[in-house]
Amino acid sequence: MRHATKVLVVICLCFCASLNIQAQTSIATIEHLGVTPKPTGLTVEIVLSAPFTPQGEHVTNPDRLVFDFPGFRLQAANPQIPVSNGPVRKVRAALFQSNPPIARVVVDLKEAVSFQVKSAGKNVVIEIPYANSSPVVADSRPPATLAVKKAEPDPPKSSPPAHVPPAAHPSISAYKLQDKAKDLKLEDLQGLEDKAAAGDPEAQTTLALALHGATLLKPDDVQALRLLHKAADQGYVAAQESLGIFYEIGIGIEKPAPEKALEWYRKAIAQGSLDAATNMALMYLDGNGVPRDPPLAIAWFRKAAEGGEATAQYNLALIYARGKDVPQDYNESLRWLTAAADHDVLPAITDLASFYLHPPDNRRADVNRAIHYYEKAAGLGSVPAESTLGDIFANGVDGKPDYAQAVIWYRKAAEHRDPSAQFGLALRYAIGQGVPLDLEQAFRLFQAAADQGEPRAQYDLATMYEEGKGTPADAALAEHYFQLVAERGMSQAQFRLGRLLAGKKGSRPDQVSAYKWLMLAESTVKDASPILVELRKSLSAGEIKDAEQQVDSWRAAHVENPKR
Repeated sequence: MRHATKVLVVICLCFCASLNIQAQTSIATIEHLGVTPKPTGLTVEIVLSAPFTPQGEHVTNPDRLVFDFPGFRLQAANPQIPVSNGPVRKVRAALFQSNPPIARVVVDLKEAVSFQVKSAGKNVVIEIPYANSSPVVADSRPPATLAVKKAEPDPPKSSPPAHVPPAAHPSISAYKLQDKAKDLKLEDLQGLEDKAAAGDPEAQTTLALALHGATLLKPDDVQALRLLHKAADQGYVAAQESLGIFYEIGIGIEKPAPEKALEWYRKAIAQGSLDAATNMALMYLDGNGVPRDPPLAIAWFRKAAEGGEATAQYNLALIYARGKDVPQDYNESLRWLTAAADHDVLPAITDLASFYLHPPDNRRADVNRAIHYYEKAAGLGSVPAESTLGDIFANGVDGKPDYAQAVIWYRKAAEHRDPSAQFGLALRYAIGQGVPLDLEQAFRLFQAAADQGEPRAQYDLATMYEEGKGTPADAALAEHYFQLVAERGMSQAQFRLGRLLAGKKGSRPDQVSAYKWLMLAESTVKDASPILVELRKSLSAGEIKDAEQQVDSWRAAHVENPKR
């Protein structure tokens, strides 16, 4: 069975402290920067040495998102992750200011995008949804550090063979050897170097990947490339696969060389490499250094998928679900999702579960199958799957809620600081479903989820502060949390915020703000109208005009992204 994480580690840059570096305690650091494409967009993951939630800013000329981390340094020097997927070009980090330190993460864009920042303790997640983009495909490439991709002359095309032949020289794949290289210990190096010097191709390839990934060794991509050539010239498939990746991305050379990448992928395919067939398909689907050719890409994906290559299977599922390069076919998508899920590909499992829970076509939902696949995903460590299982059981299977089961799953995910699960568990304590009624525990969980930006938790937390349930009443904090959700467009929060502000008779600015929020809520919350009538009696014509202008400005700012 293929290693399930191969598909998950799409484009990831990990900062690993060398053995002789002492831990820093006075200055916080950005420890990890990762990028994960998803079917609906892109996620940037940032791991910090201390909790912090950055405020993002969209900057133009050129378009980019900027996130500053005051008081933070980088654990490694200026990482860059090329993406070239949808509107995102690249993700990079640098030390913007040295004293006092400010680290900066930048997402380079082709066009403006919406985004959302979520924070869970030391983990920051930036979600960038795509609109009208190509399918986001799972990429099987292993390098830890990627260079910027540049276009090269078009290499000669090749059609996939009727079948991918069995390997003439069976060997472990490049991905397995990369895992082996990452697990090397100091005592392993001398023996590995001796074998590589004696011409052993597996040792040469493993040592090359260790040099590339800086595993216990000083990074040296040029020497890594030399070792891969020595192993590949002996017909070693894993080395040929790795050379394809090195040349496609431009590792150990001045710039990417897609024609050489295709040459090495073809050699590996001739020996039965399904991974190389998938990588060739990705090149033609993405147009990385070659003209984009979806039919050829799909043909290569299909050959690899029919041979059991899980990444290719998942890509085919995404392509057929999107229906951009082929007629949309949910049955074909379901077929390949199931195949990839059978190989424990976690994104495929969660997509399959979502398919059964919320079918994209007219077929009936199959909640029991959805539960089966969400449980499988949870067993592989998916916290969102645990949280979703909590929702399923709380909402009811066949109309019958099972709050005891919901609490079990919510608690599992909440222990991993999942804000949606914290909210779900808080709600159970607030109502007494599956657990004894406990408003203080509900308050603590709402607080935890609200601090991570969960809007439902922010609203309920504001309500508890306003009503003094589970915590002493605090109008200022109620106003603060209502404001957070009102800005995201929740009409009930806008109403309650307006009502709170209207009650502060001594403040004219608060009265104007109250009018603004009540006007925004009026179309959906009928109780706003009587309060507005009373406010009009106490406000001047100028104040009413000011409030109406604020309403117009708010609506204009929230046309494209009403929930942000």
